[in-house]
Amino acid sequence: MDNFFVESAGLQIAVEIVGEGRPLIWAHGLSGWRQSGINKFRHLADHYQIIAFDQRGHNASSPVTDPALYDPALMAGDIAAVLDELGIERAIIGGESMGAATALTFALQWPERVEALLLIAPAFGDAPNAQEEIIRANGELIANEGMDAFMEKTAVEQREMGMSAELMAYLEEVRRSHDPASLATAFQTVIDWVLFGDLAVLSDLNVPVYLIAWPDDPLHPMELAVRMTVAFPNACLQTVPSIAEFFLNPAGLGDMCHAYLTDWEAAAS
Repeated sequence: MDNFFVESAGLQIAVEIVGEGRPLIWAHGLSGWRQSGINKFRHLADHYQIIAFDQRGHNASSPVTDPALYDPALMAGDIAAVLDELGIERAIIGGESMGAATALTFALQWPERVEALLLIAPAFGDAPNAQEEIIRANGELIANEGMDAFMEKTAVEQREMGMSAELMAYLEEVRRSHDPASLATAFQTVIDWVLFGDLAVLSDLNVPVYLIAWPDDPLHPMELAVRMTVAFPNACLQTVPSIAEFFLNPAGLGDMCHAYLTDWEAAAS
């Protein structure tokens, strides 16, 4: 396991590498951390060089309190900076939620550097996110009343959802790993993302794309994943029963990605 920092546009990006196979770089979601990628793929370290990084403003990477720096194109540039530092020209590019937007933006900017694209629970596309007001309010709560108030609010919501005490403790650890002002800015900024005016732009991205989505989650609408799958020239959509799979079975999602990549490679040979 290797941990280090990469400079990207004046920010320090924390990177962790596990494995020695084909390079696979993973971008986590809003309020997440690089461990999310490690949790999905660590058991596949004999197949992939897993490059997980804390997106700007999160965990060990540089805090970001300037809203202009939470820009998908700039964050896609962080992926490029990490790959450049490692001397990797092409890689499997993946991400979840906000990270799916970062990965997709990278792929649109540098398609020649993408071996395959993995998108779990895309949240941003050609229209505003339905949870815009709720997520922005969370940012305002942190900014005005602090992390403790935010954690108390989310704990109530998590108990109503039936989350276990263990999972709630893990999510609190993740969220408290961030600089509060940086996380508040992220909540109030990223949720406004609209990546492009029309999904037709995806028709030019001729790389294999694998999407995973689930129903009944307005933050990560199944409808968006379905429309993206149709818009890409070479895409496959896999559905799972609920968001619980994301939290409770991350390695299972990694296995699904691995199975897709294995089948795609066999079909292409």
